[in-house]
Amino acid sequence: MSELLPPPPPPPPPGRDSGFGDPALVFPEFAAKQCVLEKVIEEEGEGEDSSYGKGSFDLSSRFSSPSVSRNGFDDVENPRKASSFKRPPSGSRLSGFREEEEADRSRNSGSFVDHIGQEDKRICASGCFRKCCACTCMFVSIVLIIVLLVGLSANSSIKSILPQVLVTNLKFSRLDVAKSSTDLLMNANLNTVLQLSNNNDKTVLYYSPMKADISSENINLGKKMLPGFKQDPGNVTSLKILTRLRKSKVYDVDATLLTNKEKTLEAVVDVFLRGKLSVDWLGFKVHIPIVIACENVKQSDVINGVKPACDVRTFSQ
Repeated sequence: MSELLPPPPPPPPPGRDSGFGDPALVFPEFAAKQCVLEKVIEEEGEGEDSSYGKGSFDLSSRFSSPSVSRNGFDDVENPRKASSFKRPPSGSRLSGFREEEEADRSRNSGSFVDHIGQEDKRICASGCFRKCCACTCMFVSIVLIIVLLVGLSANSSIKSILPQVLVTNLKFSRLDVAKSSTDLLMNANLNTVLQLSNNNDKTVLYYSPMKADISSENINLGKKMLPGFKQDPGNVTSLKILTRLRKSKVYDVDATLLTNKEKTLEAVVDVFLRGKLSVDWLGFKVHIPIVIACENVKQSDVINGVKPACDVRTFSQ
């Protein structure tokens, strides 16, 4: 009775009762172990607070069972910190990063230089192509301009040397229509005279053989092949064209119009001559296709002394 009894253990903190009572009260040997475990948990919480910021800690470590090992603690009585993950030295990591960066830079620099070289080649090729196109277009334009100027000059020169053609005579010596069992047959003799004047001072004109076609009221009055001839400067030449038509089939309406107009000397005739005209130009003999067109020539005008003018066309068929 004289020995003092040890003081009773402190009451458990509020909120730690899980409903079954505190094990330290039932089993006194767990009291010391629980104190050691709480110290270790407090030290681990302080480390976590310093690593992740103020006031951050793991609530599961506060309320986990003491019999379960966590964070690398195999023995509750001899707790030891879990082995930390060993990272490679900072020097080796930096050297690896630097090698990768240098490799990337070398690859990028090489590809960039190649890309620039390809772009330069493309620009050079497109520039050369544009220059060639521009030079070609300029050359073609100059040639076309020269050809155009030469053509205009030659055309004006040719028109200045063309002869003047007038109709001086147009007379029917015969014109009649005979009826057959089925068709109308026409007989006609026509005398046409053209006057060709070379009004040039020095140019000599050479006429090739020409083919004459004469028609009136859609009726072909005959064709004639005329021989070629030479005409000196200032010369006037009368070209006689005699055509004959024998038993040619004609339409009733056309035959009636032509015969009625010829009786009143109001017949209208078309005369065409086709051939070539040659001249000496710059020491060369130039052959020019021509067509002498005498259209809508009225018989009354020719008989009354009016000389209808004909149109001389070049390079016409």
